[in-house]
Amino acid sequence: MVELRPVQLPAVEARALQTVLAVNAVLPLAVAELLARVERELEENPVLERVPTPCPQCGRPVEGVTCGVCGYSWLAPWRLRSERRVAPAEEERPPAVDRTPAPANLLDSLEAQLRVNVRDPVVLRAALHLVGYVDERGYLDADLPYVAAELRLPPDTVEEALRALQSCEPAGVGARDVRECLQLQLERAPDCPQRRLAQALVANHLDALGRGQYGAAAAALGVRVEEVYAAVRYIRRHLVAHPADAFYAEHGGDRVRPEELAIPDVAVYRTEDGYRVELVAAAATQLRIHPLVRQALLSGGLTPEERERLRAQVRRGRLFVEALRRRNAMLYRCADYLVRYQRDFLDRGPAYLRPITLSRLAEVLGVWESTVSRALAGKFVQMPDGRVVPFEVFFDASLPVRERIRELVASEDPSSPLTDEELAARLRAEGFGVARRTVTKYRELAGIPSARARRRAAALSEAAV
Repeated sequence: MVELRPVQLPAVEARALQTVLAVNAVLPLAVAELLARVERELEENPVLERVPTPCPQCGRPVEGVTCGVCGYSWLAPWRLRSERRVAPAEEERPPAVDRTPAPANLLDSLEAQLRVNVRDPVVLRAALHLVGYVDERGYLDADLPYVAAELRLPPDTVEEALRALQSCEPAGVGARDVRECLQLQLERAPDCPQRRLAQALVANHLDALGRGQYGAAAAALGVRVEEVYAAVRYIRRHLVAHPADAFYAEHGGDRVRPEELAIPDVAVYRTEDGYRVELVAAAATQLRIHPLVRQALLSGGLTPEERERLRAQVRRGRLFVEALRRRNAMLYRCADYLVRYQRDFLDRGPAYLRPITLSRLAEVLGVWESTVSRALAGKFVQMPDGRVVPFEVFFDASLPVRERIRELVASEDPSSPLTDEELAARLRAEGFGVARRTVTKYRELAGIPSARARRRAAALSEAAV
């Protein structure tokens, strides 16, 4: 029997492998995850420190994410900073963007309510952390023991934070399942016989209601089946399965899309010479080994064990610093090339997007396609007009076709709108090789009604006039 022994790599190859593994660990991280990873490394490795960077707003050194003097945050560069210095008179006048009402946002509303209602700073911190786990339905997508371990807080404190979150509006927010969501809403409903029976049904017979077994539920509670029907009507009339829907219905507007809440990893600014690419919060990820560490290693005041432990921390710190540098460099190279390659797209709009693939970008940069994929997947870019979009927009070959469909529909005769077959024929004549079913898919994605629906809407508009 052959004995398998671990392969001993030379020291240089071992260090290179460790660096590759460290880079692969941080390369996929979006900016918020990266900053959290940096904070954890700073806590666990005492030889690391941030490189002080001048605040772009007040000029004072910033050693974290937020300036302690003026409050500037590295996480908010997409608030369209001006390329020039703002005059003092202009600084006193709030910009127009600050005077326009922001779109309804459930997470912002929850945060505002918690800051008003919760007095205990520890409970408030836990509650605000839980807000980050509220999903698009308004449910809490997190295990409390995990959150307690994550925040290093007692489970009772996290439970109290959850109760504070669930006391916010809309009723039912922060629930962990449908049953809890309905129970939270029933607790706030005015007292009446249907409400009391609904509470009993939701608590003990929700599965039976879902299967339509109203008679079994009535027999188990000792009530008439007509009363169960009345309680079910009460539930359907007064309760919602998804609290987020109730919030957006009350405040108006559509649900906020993920990219509207996303923190961009890269910001693109228009300049006189073209476009400038900046990595968001790059300054907050600039780390170094503390200068006093070298003096400590050279001094004779350390025991051999302490010296070896310190050297291990230095090796780990240097590895992490190098991984951050390579991650930022790869993301910048990808973004910079895409911005230069898609100059017409940025200047003139979606119709001028040039075709490119991940493999082609990797070939140009001289790296593996998997490296480019990890560098860009799940990351967002702020466009020069302030929109935050995923990086996939630079690779979306369907974008020019969809934009041309919008233009053709906008210029059509309302009384004789173009059918999908006619749109496909015109697109093929212009060099777009698309089939009718592809046109139908793109039209529906753009929210454009069918030709029949557009003709009917035009006829109704003429009749109203």
